[in-house]
Amino acid sequence: MSVPLNFGIIGSGGIAGDFAQALSRSKTCRVVNVVGSSPEKGAKFAKQFDLPASSGSLDQFLADQNVQAVYIATPHPLHEAQALACIEAKKHVLCEKPMTMDAAGAERVVAAAKKHGVFLMEAFMYRCHPLMKELIGRLKAGVIGDIRHVRADFSFRVPRDPKGRLFDVKLGGGGILDVGGYPVSFARLVAGLVEGKPFAEPTKIQAIGYRGPTGADETATALLSFESGFNATVSCAVHHEGGRLTQVFGEKGRIEINDPWIPGSDRQSRETGFTLHLDGKPPEVVPIRTDIATYAIEAELVAATLPAVEGPWPAMSWQDTIGNMRVLDAWQAAIR
Repeated sequence: MSVPLNFGIIGSGGIAGDFAQALSRSKTCRVVNVVGSSPEKGAKFAKQFDLPASSGSLDQFLADQNVQAVYIATPHPLHEAQALACIEAKKHVLCEKPMTMDAAGAERVVAAAKKHGVFLMEAFMYRCHPLMKELIGRLKAGVIGDIRHVRADFSFRVPRDPKGRLFDVKLGGGGILDVGGYPVSFARLVAGLVEGKPFAEPTKIQAIGYRGPTGADETATALLSFESGFNATVSCAVHHEGGRLTQVFGEKGRIEINDPWIPGSDRQSRETGFTLHLDGKPPEVVPIRTDIATYAIEAELVAATLPAVEGPWPAMSWQDTIGNMRVLDAWQAAIR
């Protein structure tokens, strides 16, 4: 890998801006180009974040030999085609979640990355954060005893907008696709710890939810059962404030993380942590501090991983992404 790793960004919205801001202080990655939904938006973004270039089209962007890796930060339905185009152009890909609209799409993108030998990772940034390393270490050490259950939520409330991406099913609207992948991926990871694997797949999925006037799932809950006997309750919402508390329950107590999905509840935050609640002991706060903003952490992991084509565990592997999408597919089907 050459240092720094040159990223281009597809998309010029808020998350793209957070990514560009985070990488502005990175020692191993930088953003060198952007393409927006219009040439004007791309140019405005480049000026805002002091980027050396912007492109008027995706073809022009992919022709830029200075772009080595691409961060895809567009609406869900665009991810698959854009990821395939980047892979065909031999660009490494860090794609915002969900990587595709369904498991079949994820399989197509993974097959392309395998064929062309390029890096590909679904950007669940929490999986790359030191918070997860510390949490996994404590769980493996048995600090709360045998692990029995996870409760994981990612819910927020925004006003209904039938044309907005969160409520328009054609744009991938609904909580399950937008944020449901976070608690599901966490539950599958912890289930894997119980079974001695990188992740585990549920053997049974029971789900309820509410689809609003546009047909998008505005709130949804699923109970995931695993072969080991471990189970998890996962919830998500886009029109109901259910919070982001995540808890891991064991024989000796529990661990609580207030917001593992966006550590510190701020995409530029460098401070987070979790709380241990052990039987007969006062709560213990475990602080986690980094010198790198969250989005830069996942970008720098890409740089450190190359020339390998998959991120190291607990970052999302190709099969982890496909398995996660299969659960999301089943969850959506269960509340139709």
